[in-house]
This record gives sequence, C-alpha cells and structure tokens, in this order.
Amino acid sequence: MLCATERGLEEEARVAALAAGLGMRAEVLDGREAQAREPGIELAVAGGVHYPEDAHLDPAAFMRVLQRRLAADGVALRFGTRVAGFEATNGRVEGVRVAAGELVRADHVVLAAGSWTGALARPLGLRLPMQPGKGYSLTLERPSQRLRVPSILAEARVAVTRMGERLRVGGTMELAGFDEGANEARVQGIIGSALRYFPGLARAELETAPRWHGFRPCSPDGLPYLGRSPRHANLTVATGHSMMGVSLAPVTGRLVAQLVAGEAPQLDVTALRVDRFG
Repeated sequence: MLCATERGLEEEARVAALAAGLGMRAEVLDGREAQAREPGIELAVAGGVHYPEDAHLDPAAFMRVLQRRLAADGVALRFGTRVAGFEATNGRVEGVRVAAGELVRADHVVLAAGSWTGALARPLGLRLPMQPGKGYSLTLERPSQRLRVPSILAEARVAVTRMGERLRVGGTMELAGFDEGANEARVQGIIGSALRYFPGLARAELETAPRWHGFRPCSPDGLPYLGRSPRHANLTVATGHSMMGVSLAPVTGRLVAQLVAGEAPQLDVTALRVDRFG
C-alpha cells in the first residue's frame, strides 16, 4: 500500500495494526524505506505498508494453466457458447440450453456468470440484484521504470502490478450498466494517479498503452451470492464477488465443491444466501 500523504499513511498504519492482530505480517515504511524497496522506479510517497505474505498473479497465465489442467482431467470446455436458458422441471434443472438450440444435460449446474448471473437466474425464479461495476486497466508492455512489488496507490485506489516485463495499472468503479464505451475521464484519472506516485514514468507511455475494461459483479450489500438455489435441488450459485474475485476464488471453489457434493460447507455461508433479497 503506497501512500502519497502522511494522512494516508496514518490510515494504512492503523489497518496494518489490525492485520498484525490477526496474525498477518505488515511492515510500515516511511518514504525513504519505501523507495529503498523499489530501486527501479521513482516514488513520490510519504511511505507505505508492505504485506510480505500477500500475492498476485497474471490472470491470462493462470487461465492457460487452469485450462490445460481441466482438459487433462477430462473437462470439456466450450468457448464462445452463449447460454440461452435452462430446462427445469419438478424442482430440478435438467440442463442448460445454449443459443444453438442444444440442451446440455447436467446432474448439477453451477451458475457463476459474473455480472450476467442476475439476468440468467431470473427465468428460474431467482432474484439476484446485480450491478456491473466497470473497471479499466492500462498495460505498459515495456515500461521505462520497473516496479518490484505489486502495489495499491492508497489514496487513488489504483492497482499497479508487474507482470513479467509488463506493468499493469488499473482501477475505478464506474456504474454505467453494460456500456462498452470507454469513459476518457476515468482513464485519465488512472493515468494522473500513476504519475502522481511514479513521477519518473512518461505520460506518453501511459497514454499509448493498450486499454481494457471489464464488468465486476456487484451485489447491493457488497457480499457474494453463494449457496444452493432454494427452488432447485441441483443448482448452486456463485457470483457477486465485486472487486475481490481473484482473492475469493479459492475459498469460493472449495465451498462450491462441498455444496455440489452434498457436504456441509466448512464456513457458514448464511449471510451469502441466494434468496436474501427475495
């Protein structure tokens, strides 16, 4: 957590103290100490908090490995296949209807369609209020300066992650429905934030970096939907993780596996129940 201001550092130091109380290592650094940890990039910060046990990943690399593993285990992966609906009778989902008209039959269905889950669940009688929260990222293929430790720019709420030789800068939460257009003001906000903390970067390399945006699935109360459908014995829902999808994916996967297997989940998921909004 990099902090541009003393006030921001004080706030993050309080969070670090809470983390330490839960057994998580956290080191509060002043500006000089933070710069010493990042000799490859110029920092304009009052300090920061380093969480040495935290981690990051390259989503594309992770998905490539995961797909190979699943294929080796005999999983059939279908890409570019649009779900058109479900076949449901007598409190069970018999299968998933795809746009081509085919019915893919299943013993158990896991509905995990991100921001699109609410619309897919509606014909099944499930009310899952969901708002797509659009986030943007810029990826510098060959940045002029190198970051060592992935960082959150605390006051700006922007994430900066080194992915091999690339540098990815991302952030914002824009509530504009499924608008595929790019809000230039949002992008410029990210660029301005990066330059505020890393003044040695060139604006031109940020302006010309490839851009991307995606839709985070946001529930009204900020909690995921995770659990069995109250209407269908063989339907499990897992969605609504907002900005914490990658972080919560492992525990979500474990809980979903337990639910599908008919086991009691190892954690209490009552607060995440699928029917909490009716």
